[in-house]
Amino acid sequence: MKIGIYAPYLETYGGGEKYICTIAKMLSENHDVELITCDKVNMKELKDRLNINLGKVVLRRIKIPSLFKKLPYLHQLMRIIAISRITKEYDLFINQEHFSIIPSLAKRSVLICEVPPAKQNKSLFNIILALFFDPQLKSYDKIITNSFYTRNWVLKYYKKKVEVLYPPVDVNAFSPLPKQNIILNVGRFFRNQHCKKQLEMIKIFKELYSEAEELKTWEFHLVGGISTKIEDQKYLQLCLREAQNYPVFFHINVPFRVLRELYGKGKIYWHATGLYENEEKTPEGMEHFGITIVEAMSAGCVPVVINRGGPREIIRNGIDGFLWNTPKELKEYTIKLVNDQVLWKRMSEASIKRSREFSTERFREQLKHVLELE
Repeated sequence: MKIGIYAPYLETYGGGEKYICTIAKMLSENHDVELITCDKVNMKELKDRLNINLGKVVLRRIKIPSLFKKLPYLHQLMRIIAISRITKEYDLFINQEHFSIIPSLAKRSVLICEVPPAKQNKSLFNIILALFFDPQLKSYDKIITNSFYTRNWVLKYYKKKVEVLYPPVDVNAFSPLPKQNIILNVGRFFRNQHCKKQLEMIKIFKELYSEAEELKTWEFHLVGGISTKIEDQKYLQLCLREAQNYPVFFHINVPFRVLRELYGKGKIYWHATGLYENEEKTPEGMEHFGITIVEAMSAGCVPVVINRGGPREIIRNGIDGFLWNTPKELKEYTIKLVNDQVLWKRMSEASIKRSREFSTERFREQLKHVLELE
């Protein structure tokens, strides 16, 4: 079978990219798979950052004439037409584009939806585009989402069959190391409605560090990639300034081996995506699943994460982690784990066990089922 996978966000190196690249890798074991992009992609860096071997996957770049890049609307139009045109070459076309209107001409077509489709661009240009293309995804057989949280929002916008396929986590790649007094967070540094809230977490850590004597031997480590965009660089600088004179450490664009080591050493994992956001008005601002949470759990790092979005489907509160609703609760749960090593050890062991529910092995079987390849 010839399979085409349109992956327009590869150079962000985030959880969504790990999701789609794992799908490509697994399908390439028995099928001819092409990873389609319009941008230049560094395959070596993609492999190093995501720890995925794409050796059997062919990268197919659809080049849009550089002239159109200066005309964003025309560039978007040309991209939609170009991608739609090549879909007829595939037995199965998988589209990862957010809010896509690309018509598919493949024998079978699937849309991967990882972001609640609540805030779509309603500009006049996009409204006109919708008249000529496929905003209701009529040319697609089904939609696959990364969580029930995303699925519930998708069902409000599309009249399609929707199935949940939790992202794969290579839990065997992580393991506990001799633990240190480290609170860890992993996520890209950027500032929009899906911001990982590193700045807010730094402020909370500073408060906790000043309030609790037992935190004086602890450190807060933030790991994440960052783009060359000016606004993202400014956000990182804000975080760096806020962290001055406190035991807060940054690990930017680090290779996978460094990430693995930090997971192994960390005792507690913080996650705050969606903090101070309105879940009903801006559902895209929540964490849609939470791959890094599961990675941390697989290394015995106890998660203390916000009770919003996809993470609620991962954590069993009080068993393998804590779900918090306010910064006050985040601090209280953290202190509880810091002061009670018996509790921390029990939850750490439970976290490792729970993480296996999201393993790549389980994902492989579920992938065959949702794509009807059995």
